[in-house]
Amino acid sequence: MRVLITGGQESEIGYALMEELSKNHVYFIVAEQKSENSTFSTLVHGDVYTFLNTTQLADLLMKYQIDYVIHLSNNSITSNSMKDSFDHSEKNIAHTIEVLEACVRANVQKIIFPSTIAVYGEIEGAITEDMILQPALFEGLSKKIEEKYIQNYHTLYGLSYTILRFPIIYGYSIHKHTDSIIESTIKKVLENRPPIVFDDGEQKKHFLYISDAIQAIISSLKNGENEAFNICPLENYSMREVVSIIESSIKEDSCNSLEGGEKSRISTRKAQLQLGWQSEVHFSKGIHLAIENIKQNARKINRTLK
Repeated sequence: MRVLITGGQESEIGYALMEELSKNHVYFIVAEQKSENSTFSTLVHGDVYTFLNTTQLADLLMKYQIDYVIHLSNNSITSNSMKDSFDHSEKNIAHTIEVLEACVRANVQKIIFPSTIAVYGEIEGAITEDMILQPALFEGLSKKIEEKYIQNYHTLYGLSYTILRFPIIYGYSIHKHTDSIIESTIKKVLENRPPIVFDDGEQKKHFLYISDAIQAIISSLKNGENEAFNICPLENYSMREVVSIIESSIKEDSCNSLEGGEKSRISTRKAQLQLGWQSEVHFSKGIHLAIENIKQNARKINRTLK
C-alpha cells in the first residue's frame, strides 16, 4: 500500500495521520501546493514535495506508484465576510478538482476526502448519510460541492472514493500552529482567563477526539468504497458544558466520565457496519488528554527557554 497525503503537514490531523501510518509501516509521501509561507517540519516521517498544478501532482503519483490519496489540503472557512468565504470556497473547490484530475491521470485507486457534518445544515430529527444536503454556511456548501465533484469523477472515470463527514476535531499536538476551540478554551481556563463563549453558549456542538478521526481515515483505506460516512461521537455539548467539564477535569485532575452532553442525532450506524468504526474516546477523557498534552508541551517550552 502506497499513500500520498495532500497537505496536512502543518495541521494536527495531518501530523497525527503521518504518525499512525509510520507506526503501521505504511509507505507515504506528502505533497502540498507551493506557498511562500510554507514550511516543512522535520517531524514528517516521509518525503515532502511541492507541486504547482495537476501535471506535477500526477507525475508524483505515477513516480511513486501511489494507490491511495488522502486529500487534507483544504483551508477551513471561518470568516464572517461573504466575500472572504466565497474566495476561500473557490480556492478549495479548484484545488480539489486539480487533485481529482491528477488521480485520474495517474490511475490512483482511491481518494479519501475529509468533509464536514456542516453539509447537512439545520435538519430536524435523526441525520443519516442519505439525506438531502442543505448547508447553511459556506464551509458546508464548499464541502458539498467538493463531495459532488468527487462522486462525479467516480461516475465518469471510475475513481473510487470514501467521504468522511467530521465534526470539530480536537486533540493537542506540538506540531500545529493554531488551536481548536477546545484547546483555546483549555488554555484560557488554565491561565485563569475567562473563556470566550459566543451567543448564549447553549448551542450544541459535536467534538471528536483526534485519534478517533485518524482511525476512521485508516479504516477507509480498505473499506467504504464509494460511500459517505458520518464520523461523530455519541454526544454533543454546549460551550457552557464544555467549560464546566474542562474546569472540573483540571480541578479533579482525572478523566472520570462527567455528566453533561446530549445524545447526538447524527447516525454513525453506517460507519460501524461498513468501516468497523465507532468513537472510542469519551469527551471527558478527551478533555483530560488534551489538558495533559497542553501542560506537557508548556513544560517542554519552559525547559527550552531556560
